[in-house]
This record gives sequence, structure tokens and C-alpha cells, in this order.
Amino acid sequence: MRSVVQDWVAELGLRHQGVLMSAVRGCDSVSKEDASKPLIRAYRSYVLYSFDKTPSSFIDFVSSDELTERMGNFLGNFDHYPIHFVLHLLHASEIVGYHHPDMYIRRDWRWFYEKLVKKMHLTPESKTKLDQRLGACEADFAAERI
Repeated sequence: MRSVVQDWVAELGLRHQGVLMSAVRGCDSVSKEDASKPLIRAYRSYVLYSFDKTPSSFIDFVSSDELTERMGNFLGNFDHYPIHFVLHLLHASEIVGYHHPDMYIRRDWRWFYEKLVKKMHLTPESKTKLDQRLGACEADFAAERI
């Protein structure tokens, strides 16, 4: 039996997978024409398997140039998104940017992660720190001792 998550996602820890799944839904409070919608459709193609490769209203396979354009459109409309949605996307972008098996896809999502972090006036987290945080035992994670 095949899973809906791509193999590289299935190989990650459960917290990593949960973060990636939290961004799959997208932003509920924006119109169907909003810049976040095409970006999330593309995002899904990097973490989920699709029934087929036909573009749809749920998943869309795009070139690196198209992905970068969608990321730029999102960043240009950044201020009207709910922080909850932005943080889901920021953290999911970080994981794709560090863990996707394709170095070019990693590069694109890492760029986007760093742009989101800068927009939020934060400091990027290292891959080591990310993996320590998400891989911590439940007691340490819950107590924020990581």
C-alpha cells in the first residue's frame, strides 16, 4: 500500500511530518485568487503524492522559475496573512529547505524560508537546531528545554 506522503517525508520524524502537513491546508481567510493559493498548490507537490500529474485546484507541479515567482507573489502580499498560517508555512518551508532530497528544491525552499524569517524579524534556525527541536523527547519538547 502507498502513502499520500512522499517517501522522503515518511522517512522524517513524526514532528517533522506534522509540521509539513500543517501547511498543506493553506490559508482559509483569503480569496481563491489570493497569491497564497498557487504557492500552496505547488508546495503540496513537494511533500505529497498526487493521483496523477495533471494540475488541479489541489496540487500543481511547477518549474523552479514558476515556484520562485509564486514565492515572490506571496512575499509581496505578506502583510495581510494571519500569523498562524504564516508560521505553518515558514516552518514547513524550513523542513523542505533542509530535508528535500533534491538540492535544487532545497535551495528554492531554503531561500523562501530565509525571506519569511527576515520578514518576521527573526533569525534562521540551523538544520541541526531544527532537528534537535523536533526530535526531542516529549518531556523536553513540552517543557521547551531544547
